Amino acid sequence: MDENNFKTISQFRGYVDKPDITNLDPRFLVPGSANVMLDYASRVISRPGYTLFGAAENGGSGIKSSWEWATSTGKEFALRVHDGKLEFYWNATWNLLKSGYATNDFSFAKIWDNTEKIDVLKYVIGDTNTYKWSGAVAKIASATATTITKQGVLTAKTTIAFVAGTPGSVAATITDSANGFVTAGFAQGDTLYVTGSTANSRNFTIASVTAGTITLIMSDVLTSEAVGATITLHNGEPTWASSRFLTTGTRKLIYAGVEYSYTGGEATDTLTGLTFTPYASITIGDPVWQSVIITANPGDIPAYFKADLIAVQLNQLILASTKSREVYISSTSDYTNFTLTSPRAPGDPAKVTMDDYATCIVPLDNIAQTTSSVLFGGGKNEFFQLSYQLSQDNTSELVRMIKFKTANGSGLISKGAIASVKNATVYISREPALDTLANVQNMDKNAIPLSDLIKNTFDRYDFTGCHVKYWKRAIYISVPTAGIVLIYDLMRNLWQPPWTMPIGRFAVIGDWLYGHSSVTNETYRLYTGTTDNGVFFTQTARFAYNNGGVRSRLKQETGYWSDGYISPGAELTMNKYYGYNGSAGKKTMTIVADQSTIVNAGSPMGTESMGSLDGLPNVTNVSLDGLIRFYQDDTMSMIDFLENFVEYTMSAKDGKFCIVAHGSNQEDSQTSPVSYKK
Repeated sequence: MDENNFKTISQFRGYVDKPDITNLDPRFLVPGSANVMLDYASRVISRPGYTLFGAAENGGSGIKSSWEWATSTGKEFALRVHDGKLEFYWNATWNLLKSGYATNDFSFAKIWDNTEKIDVLKYVIGDTNTYKWSGAVAKIASATATTITKQGVLTAKTTIAFVAGTPGSVAATITDSANGFVTAGFAQGDTLYVTGSTANSRNFTIASVTAGTITLIMSDVLTSEAVGATITLHNGEPTWASSRFLTTGTRKLIYAGVEYSYTGGEATDTLTGLTFTPYASITIGDPVWQSVIITANPGDIPAYFKADLIAVQLNQLILASTKSREVYISSTSDYTNFTLTSPRAPGDPAKVTMDDYATCIVPLDNIAQTTSSVLFGGGKNEFFQLSYQLSQDNTSELVRMIKFKTANGSGLISKGAIASVKNATVYISREPALDTLANVQNMDKNAIPLSDLIKNTFDRYDFTGCHVKYWKRAIYISVPTAGIVLIYDLMRNLWQPPWTMPIGRFAVIGDWLYGHSSVTNETYRLYTGTTDNGVFFTQTARFAYNNGGVRSRLKQETGYWSDGYISPGAELTMNKYYGYNGSAGKKTMTIVADQSTIVNAGSPMGTESMGSLDGLPNVTNVSLDGLIRFYQDDTMSMIDFLENFVEYTMSAKDGKFCIVAHGSNQEDSQTSPVSYKK
């Protein structure tokens, strides 16, 4: 036997759980694998960890509903629901917007408010109301018994001066002889807007702030201007209205958990008409935000109808219920108007009745017909599409439901188990399977579910309460009942091995992927660090059986080759199983970064192109920086076997590994060329 004739396996091919594991290409990962991933170099690497986003848990239960809201004014809010509490992330913390809800099952949508000239958040919770939040947040600069002045503004200041500095060497500065910059809440990185200046009325970027001096970034240029002009400085929100506080109707703000009504001043930096009893004890910079407005369903919606599904399409508010077949659609110009008209003109309110109760609402664009529509899940098997048909004279419009051609079990399994992916809609069916609506309607034998390659994995788990999210060319699926996450790489059409994570819902915040815990009131930033918020996780890469290409011959080997990368001080265990399930024997070997078998070429992974190390599309921080290159040849016993498989596993905290190639010097057995001959 040639001791060095290694037949190595590389360029691995993803995770499968359907074909017989003894009848697979040994480059595939199989069940038993966990917490590893296939990167774009087709190597198997440790998955990244996650870190806490916001405060640690305080005894609350898991996050059951969530929403990410990119507002019309550029603000972005992440919202989450647990223990009857609705929270939003702002000012580097989770803030309580409203508590006391009898349910955690919320449904959210945003809609344009033509009166306020902003979009607002609408949500329903399965009662006879709809709920509205404007997304208004601010910090207090000062207050009286009847007024509150917001931070971020210095209005009509005669104490402001501008100092040009020296371009390229001395940064320009703005000074305030009244030392009001810190109190006004200006901060490093703010965009500063100047009006009322003779030569400097434009925007700048703040590099640093003291009470009396704002230093601009070096590239900003000022014209020197003496004190005396009437100047206004603000950070982009000079008024309460520009901070999204409502200007009409009954308006309330929340300070320290208590609601206070206001009646005016929204067009300035000072709200008026308050009875603000805690004014004497405020701290500069204390946060305030708009309170939630509760609106009872109008008389056009019957009292028995309790919406727990909401969506918006063509600026019409759509209400549906998982306990009703009725769907109510508002006017395009007034989302509170559900009064039916006859004949119905385009944009008027509408009511339609489905053939089953609703399970989801998904607004979508029908590219083929160059129109917009709405998708509804119905019952255990159905999907429907809302159809609009204009009359010949374009004066009236028919609204109706069109049923998709589906089959038993093709209905949505869970409210959050559906997502739009470009011009497709993917969802978890009740089979269960990850499928597309196009496949469900298609009887073509090639229209198989996306989850077909891991059908056994899907059959093994209960997908109740699961959530589906698309992010950077991959589909993420939480399985909270099992504490795992499944990932389908759309670009390479492969599955990653399961990740053990207690994620109930996903969120994309600031273009990054986050996970809301399914067991406690915590949120995590994913693809960060090497532990799960300080807790290590076992990483296992198990490969399919290898029979050397000939199933019927006995084999032997005397050596096994492994090469890849490992973190310093970590220990990687390789288990080699001979025969089915190790019936012919098992060999365990270790790869340790300080052993002589490890070769440190003096060039850590950090010197390679980071692009080649990405585990998933554009996830540039899945880094193997600092790992040591290793090559290891382990001596093996002369055991006769028909087939074998190998797994690599690591349980060290902060430990990482990467397998580039592995294989043995396997040859036909010298004792008997054929086994089990009768």
